[in-house]
Amino acid sequence: MRYAIFGDIHANLEALTAVLDFCKKQGVDKYLCLGDIVGYGANPEECCTLVRELKIPVVAGNHDWAVCGKLSIEFFNTYAKQAVYWTRDAISEENMQFLK
Repeated sequence: MRYAIFGDIHANLEALTAVLDFCKKQGVDKYLCLGDIVGYGANPEECCTLVRELKIPVVAGNHDWAVCGKLSIEFFNTYAKQAVYWTRDAISEENMQFLK
């Protein structure tokens, strides 16, 4: 059985789809996401939806928890804070619940 373990997607849909396409070509059977599906990038909704629909198990990252309010952003840098605020407005309630 082949496993693919990935993380730190940070809302980069192009990179996520490239990784998943590569893994498929390599015959990967199961996936594990080590979190930070969201943060910084332009496609948090699409990245969350893709991971959720593929039923990939996820260990939540700090950016994931910050977006859904489970982690304070007090110590995030300015750019990370702005990404959290923007992402909160950009994702659906369904994906907000998924991040929790």
